[in-house]
Amino acid sequence: MGRDRIEKALRRAGAVIDSLSLGPPDLPPRPGVSAVFDVLWLGDARAGYSTGRVSPAAAGLLMRWTAIPAEQCTSIAQQLAEGVLDQACRWAADAPTMGNAWTSTEHRFLVSHRDGLLHVSRA
Repeated sequence: MGRDRIEKALRRAGAVIDSLSLGPPDLPPRPGVSAVFDVLWLGDARAGYSTGRVSPAAAGLLMRWTAIPAEQCTSIAQQLAEGVLDQACRWAADAPTMGNAWTSTEHRFLVSHRDGLLHVSRA
């Protein structure tokens, strides 16, 4: 996933985020479950983390990507294109509208993989 594909998916969903981070792989590689990307809603902490470049409603949204092993890129990219990325972007678009109780606390949409198979969790 490149920056352009991620940006297009965010725009399709109507999502505005404060920060997009494309990071290096976990080194050394860890066995078991590894992160692919997450979207974070920072809740009350958002004022301290905002870059100030987006509307206040999106100031608490961050998206962070972790590079994955080359041998798993094709499989993971296919799964992301089959809807996982769109799910995350819709989650990001909906986050600022979830109401006071929800937006006052931290939440996370996490996409991880184990041996190239994606898993989505929401907290």
